[in-house]
Amino acid sequence: MTSDISLSPVRILDAPRMKAAGLSDLKIHEISSFLRETISDPSKCMYLATMTSDPGQELIAFVGLTSILAVHQNAVIFCCFASAHPKTTAANEDAGKPQPVTICSGGQQITKEMKRKVIDALLRIAFFSLNLHRIIWIIPASDAENGEIALACGMRQEAVLEEAICIGETFVDAGQFSLLASEYPDYAVAFVPFPRGVISVRGSASAVEGIRFYSYGQKISDPFEKRVAIRTGAADASGTIFSMAEGQYHQPNVHLPEEVCRAVRELKEYFSKARTNFSVRVNFPYGSDFQRHVWQELQKIPYGTTVSYEDIALALTGNDKIAARNLSRAVGSACADNPVPILIPCHRVIGKDGRLVGFSGGVENKEFLLEHEIFGFFRAVQ
Repeated sequence: MTSDISLSPVRILDAPRMKAAGLSDLKIHEISSFLRETISDPSKCMYLATMTSDPGQELIAFVGLTSILAVHQNAVIFCCFASAHPKTTAANEDAGKPQPVTICSGGQQITKEMKRKVIDALLRIAFFSLNLHRIIWIIPASDAENGEIALACGMRQEAVLEEAICIGETFVDAGQFSLLASEYPDYAVAFVPFPRGVISVRGSASAVEGIRFYSYGQKISDPFEKRVAIRTGAADASGTIFSMAEGQYHQPNVHLPEEVCRAVRELKEYFSKARTNFSVRVNFPYGSDFQRHVWQELQKIPYGTTVSYEDIALALTGNDKIAARNLSRAVGSACADNPVPILIPCHRVIGKDGRLVGFSGGVENKEFLLEHEIFGFFRAVQ
């Protein structure tokens, strides 16, 4: 998940920057006091937004999550963008009509798309770092732009609240927008059944970032995958994977991001013996430079063949046998840490003596995948 917006946890020392950016009308010492109380409140997580490419790190917004309820895993969005000033644009210069745009202290225009990315970055933190289930954003009825931003982020308006917000001394109506973690539009999980269980495929429109193996009857531990499995009918209310007969794996999820859809389709073709290679784009969410070099080397192993860990080490060391022997164990560890097995075929790497080791999906699944590719038949599942 990449973005050109950066969210950093707010600090008490940020008060002068917030004042300069017009993010508060309070005096600097009053902002410091407010931040001190905010930071110490466990029901709040507050951030300052900047452009990643901005060397001056000019503030775009002060945003965060409030009313965080651990029991229900809900939170409410707080959002304050830098002050707006009228500006005449080329499109309306002849008419002489100033168009309100948001300008940060250094003169950079803050567009609606930048604001959308700020909220999107906050949603990613809420769902994938804090493991929250539902996010709410209450927006004044008169604030059409933020309403459009909420919808653009995949949120839906579920209510109109009468006199829900106080602006100045006046109570105004507001729209309540919400989004569930399992409905986040650009990052999702799909579940693909195969004879030994279920494979979860997670990623965005640009790349697949993770693949996990689950046995039928296994309870999902990952909070995000558990919510999606329950919601889509792949697991029961406790997060336990349904069997092939019980689950709703046949129902396609039309809301899946493009690359996740591609992975689901190609994995199904792979298990039906209709595909021997993959065109899915992958992104490694973690890994050292060495691990990434190993994973890139794994992609060169042809379908239906096996190599040893030492063979991979030889390729990485330019056929230096002594260095390769010393590196073989590290290669095995990198294979075991591969975040996208099958797509990055670490199952095709075996011990020099033929032993099956070093597979995150379990030795039994590694054996199954090799038999599927090499011998063309499925071993009966006990």
